[in-house]
Amino acid sequence: MSNIELYWDNDQQTVMLCTFAKGWTWAEMFETLDTIKKVTDQRDYEIGAIVDVSRGISVPGGSVFSADTREKAKKMLAMGADGKGPIAIVGAGGMIKAVARGFEMLDRTALQDVYFVDTLNAARRALAERMQTAPAGETA
Repeated sequence: MSNIELYWDNDQQTVMLCTFAKGWTWAEMFETLDTIKKVTDQRDYEIGAIVDVSRGISVPGGSVFSADTREKAKKMLAMGADGKGPIAIVGAGGMIKAVARGFEMLDRTALQDVYFVDTLNAARRALAERMQTAPAGETA
C-alpha cells in the first residue's frame, strides 16, 4: 500500500485530493505525479489539486537541504509547472513553507497558484474561489 493516496475530491472531477502519510517515498511521489499528469492530459479543462500533508510529512532521506532533495524537488516542480491548475496545500509546517519561499526566490512564478491553508475545507474554498466552482459537498 502506498503512503500517498489519490482520489477525486468532487463529483465533477475538477479537483484531485492527494493525501501524504508519514513514510512516503520519492518513488511514490513521482508515480503519483505521473498519474496526475496522465489524468490531466486526458481532459481539456483545468484540474485543481489538494495536497494534504496534515498527517505529518517528512522528506525522504531526512534533510530538505541535501543536494538529492533539492534535485528531486526541482523535478517535482517542473512536472507540476506544465499546465498545472491551482494547488492548495493543507497542514504544511514551517519547514515546508520555508522551502516554498526558497523556490519562490529562484522563480517568482513557480508558486503563483499555490495556496497554503490549515484545513481541508479551507482548501476546498480556496480552489472553488480560484476556479469559480462550488466547493465539494456544497451546491452553487
